Amino acid sequence: MKGIYYKIPIDFEGLSRKNDIEKISLETSLRQHFFLLATTALGECKFDETYGSEIWEMDFDLLKSDNSLKELIANTLKKTIVKHEKRLELESIEVYVNDHNFGNSDKIRMKKKVSFAIKGLIAETNRPFVYSSSFFVGPLSY
Repeated sequence: MKGIYYKIPIDFEGLSRKNDIEKISLETSLRQHFFLLATTALGECKFDETYGSEIWEMDFDLLKSDNSLKELIANTLKKTIVKHEKRLELESIEVYVNDHNFGNSDKIRMKKKVSFAIKGLIAETNRPFVYSSSFFVGPLSY
């Protein structure tokens, strides 16, 4: 079934009623997979303990400088994408870190916001592809 991609999460209730599973484009499938790679902790996937990223490892390490945080995230994403996503020829990963205020006038609550962009070429079509997302660390949230 090469070239057919399915939306996640899969609607198992509809599947049990013999409904078709919702199909998606290659680009949407890549976006879903990058989200899974970024949000899965290493060792969480029992059939492949290398699946995922090390982002969860530094979630509560707020003492890291912004530059070391950017480097760690870029490196772990690059390593997992090269290993687990063959449909994209990775060109670059850009990571940005800034402080974000969640508080109000009475109480200041700062978190680090990490934004990243994955850029590459889709191997099948040779078309450019960009995926960007962000999350907050300490504790990690999307």
